[in-house]
Amino acid sequence: MPSQPRGPAVVSGAGSGIGREIALELGRRGYPLVLLGRRRGPLEAMLAEGGGEGMVLPCDVRDAGAIDAAAAAVHERWPAAEVLVPAAGVAHVAPLVETEAERFRDVLETNLTGVFLLLRAFLPAMQRLGRGWVFPLLSGAARRGYPGWSAYCASKWGLDGLVAALREEVRGSGIRITALYPGSTATPIWDGLPGEWPRAAMIAPRDVARFVGQALDLGGTAELTEVHIDPAGGAL
Repeated sequence: MPSQPRGPAVVSGAGSGIGREIALELGRRGYPLVLLGRRRGPLEAMLAEGGGEGMVLPCDVRDAGAIDAAAAAVHERWPAAEVLVPAAGVAHVAPLVETEAERFRDVLETNLTGVFLLLRAFLPAMQRLGRGWVFPLLSGAARRGYPGWSAYCASKWGLDGLVAALREEVRGSGIRITALYPGSTATPIWDGLPGEWPRAAMIAPRDVARFVGQALDLGGTAELTEVHIDPAGGAL
């Protein structure tokens, strides 16, 4: 009996940083790529670099209607996503009492609600097919608090709880979840943040992406549930 054709890898935040490097890793492994992000130009450049097979769907992960429309476009072409990587993220650094409500809300809606919307849109088809792999992008800030990072920590701690609950909901369904917890990583998220950040001492985004490949290679009867990644010189 012929094997089922490979479904696409859907990656949000694919235009830069860790999302871009994970998409490239998955493209090298032969997955058609579905790239989500706010700006079409970087996504199209990324798709070409990743082999050119797939589609670009510019959208804001905070927009439920846009995410549902993106999922519908994917499911017109494939039965379900094979891999889902919610990698879009933003940060805001300020003491809690100086953080504007709008900025706090923006971080939570992008880093937490955006992941929820992606999962809600793409998981049903994966469940019907009985297979798929989700790689939520968390952070060392999902397990440890940092002064000035209250909004970011709240979003990642909340996402940690969402992933824990989801893991129980999909148990036995054929869907695997490998949560990535990278420490400080040299991505554009640091651009414009106040303070001095030692990017040369941070993790390279490509190194985070390699752990996605390692999890996929493991496969078989084992599942890599969590990957904690620190800078080689120690946590910053």
